[in-house]
Amino acid sequence: MADEVLSRSAADIVALYRSREISPVEVLAATLDRIDRLDRIHNAFVMIDRQGALNDARASEERWRRGEPNGLIDGLPVTVKDLIVVKGMPTRRGSHTTTPVPSEEDGPPVARLRRHGAVFREDGFPECL
Repeated sequence: MADEVLSRSAADIVALYRSREISPVEVLAATLDRIDRLDRIHNAFVMIDRQGALNDARASEERWRRGEPNGLIDGLPVTVKDLIVVKGMPTRRGSHTTTPVPSEEDGPPVARLRRHGAVFREDGFPECL
């Protein structure tokens, strides 16, 4: 089930949420499982905020249960490159020569994604997943 759902498009996954065939928590779990299996090979992630992503997925699941999704991609797991700041998360700005500093605000792409309900698992290359 996990690999099957993760091979679907974002639109398909959102449609599955709408029909209640799958939940944001289940998709996040499948995503984290895939990261656990593949990141040791690809080394794509600097950091993963598992608890924050789980909290976001649970909140999204509740919104879908009420029929009140928060935007176009509510509950869809996303990643962002370490060059883009995420509020409260440390970033090296893409370089191991810098000291990680937590951001005080979201970068514009993160803010837009968050407005539409994206679930952040933080920092990596989504095409590797």
